[in-house]
Amino acid sequence: MKGFHFSKIYFNKLILDDPETKIRVVIDETPSLNISEEEYSLRITTRHEKGRLIHRNYAIEHSLPPSKHDFPHIQFKFHTEEIGQFRIRIDFKDQEEYKSGIQGFIYKIKEILGHLEQFKKGITNEILIIDMVNKLKEDGSFLSEKIKEGIKKYSIGFDEESGVRDKLKRLEQNQLLLGFMGLENIELIKDSYYKLKKKGRNN
Repeated sequence: MKGFHFSKIYFNKLILDDPETKIRVVIDETPSLNISEEEYSLRITTRHEKGRLIHRNYAIEHSLPPSKHDFPHIQFKFHTEEIGQFRIRIDFKDQEEYKSGIQGFIYKIKEILGHLEQFKKGITNEILIIDMVNKLKEDGSFLSEKIKEGIKKYSIGFDEESGVRDKLKRLEQNQLLLGFMGLENIELIKDSYYKLKKKGRNN
C-alpha cells in the first residue's frame, strides 16, 4: 500500500454549505505515502442548528513524535453536547490494517450523514460515493473490533478530566455516538472507567 489518499475515491465533495438548512459539512484529509513514516488524518466536521448550534468533529489520525498523541487514534469533539473531546487509541499492526481502519471510518461516516438526513434529504448521496462506501461494511466491522480492543487495552482519554461521570452518562445517551461506536463499546468505556476508579481507590 503506497498511498493513503481516500477522499478522492469515496467522496463526491469535501465541503457542503447549505444556507437553507444551515448545515455545513467539511471533509479534511491529510494524505500520506507511507503511514509509518508520515502523519495521516481524515476528519469530518458537521455544524447545524436545531434550536442551538450543534458542532461535532470526528477524526482518525496518526501523528508522529513529538506530537502529544503520536499513536493511531479515533478522536471525537462533542462540546455542544457537553461531552467534550476524547480519543480512543487503536493499534494497527501494519499498513493494510491501517487502510482497513480508515475505510471503516469512512463507512461509519455514512451513519453521521444519515443523522443529518432529517434536516437535509439526500445529503448522504451528495457527499459520499455511496456505491463505493457500501462495499466497506467489513472494514466498518473491523474498525469496531479495533475500537473494542483499544478500549479494553487503553480505556479512553478525555481532554478535560473533570466531570467524567456526567460525560459518560451523556455519551451512552447520544444516539450518534452509539451508532458510530456500538452499544457494546460504549458499555466497555463505562466499565473500564469504573474499574480504573475502583483500582485507584484500592491503591
